[in-house]
Amino acid sequence: MAAVVTPMKYKILSPSQILSWIENDAQIMRLRTDRDVIPGGYTAAAVPLLVDWPASNPHDDLGSIVLRHVNYGGNPFEKSTILHSVRVPLDGLESAELTLVPFGELGRYGPLQHVQLRFIFETCKQPVLLDLAGTEVGADPNIPDLVFGWVSWQRPEVGWDLRKGLDDDSQEYWLSLRAFAGSQIFLEDVLKKRDWFSYPLRLPGGKQGLVELLKTTLTLGDGVARDTLARMLEKGENDWLKHPPPDGNEGENVLSQWNELLERIQAEDSKVLTPVHLPPNEDTYQPLVRSCATMARYAVLLTVKRLVARGHSEGVVLDKLPEPLLGSAEAWMKALAHTGLRGMFLRAPLAMRYVMRHLESVPPDLPAELDDAGLLQQREGKRYRIHYSHKGETPYGPAFFL
Repeated sequence: MAAVVTPMKYKILSPSQILSWIENDAQIMRLRTDRDVIPGGYTAAAVPLLVDWPASNPHDDLGSIVLRHVNYGGNPFEKSTILHSVRVPLDGLESAELTLVPFGELGRYGPLQHVQLRFIFETCKQPVLLDLAGTEVGADPNIPDLVFGWVSWQRPEVGWDLRKGLDDDSQEYWLSLRAFAGSQIFLEDVLKKRDWFSYPLRLPGGKQGLVELLKTTLTLGDGVARDTLARMLEKGENDWLKHPPPDGNEGENVLSQWNELLERIQAEDSKVLTPVHLPPNEDTYQPLVRSCATMARYAVLLTVKRLVARGHSEGVVLDKLPEPLLGSAEAWMKALAHTGLRGMFLRAPLAMRYVMRHLESVPPDLPAELDDAGLLQQREGKRYRIHYSHKGETPYGPAFFL
């Protein structure tokens, strides 16, 4: 059973605070990553992306989609995160990149890498920060790109443990799609001495393919987020009512706001795109089955399959196009999460066999797989890779500091 987060160490956001944010898409949220939590105890600054369907027009080629919880402008040194609402013009998409971000000393050859999807927009049709849109003070409301990455969402006192994450039933690590302005996440990675290795995608259908990939990514992330948030809030309701934040809301007023919050999260809208749902017992982050790499791969392949079904198959090597499937957790994975050193050695062959059969679980192998299917851009007959670094070329031009 998850430990109850006490209000002495953490600040629990109230239902009224969250409702205020939901009801006004021109507000920003400035949160402390080490202090602020949502009801249930999970880090508020890491709240997953949500689509504001009533404010969106996703069915028109010239339409737009409004995103909530886009991370831009926070400061990792003071442990602050700023979340915005952003209007994304669908006809502004220019290109998309699969980006690998290696961890640790082994650099781009190491197995531990974060996988992201980066969408780049035309200069005159960029996403708009709604809190700055229409201001009369000359503020620039536009951002040139958006980056989406699947991560583990957990409580602030729970650190990431790869072995523990193998157990689907632990519910310590929820699957979450986070959204960033590209410049924000690149800065955070630079501070951690992490470079980007980006592979420009080549999708059938031209701009229609880019729009389809964005829609697939967003509907998948939004669907998982709503299911997860509803489950979190339902589990955290009793704890919150026992220790309500000191904002003066008590009793029936709190219960009414709580019910309204749950209804808002679970409500469906006529504008919503066809959802891509995962089964309820498969919404946790699992490092082999549902990771940043496997989820990004799933979105790309599902997009291409849909495009091919509509008659867009130019450049796709159909006999090498994998099926858009996610793997299933196996019994040895849960056992490995709770075993000792001897148990780890006994199950090591099972882990190796799984990885050999499921190369999609290994981030460095993902570009080769997509390249074989004709889904990556090429230069001189080889797949094209861009190395972004603060010491050389950045996604936003030459670096100006070392």
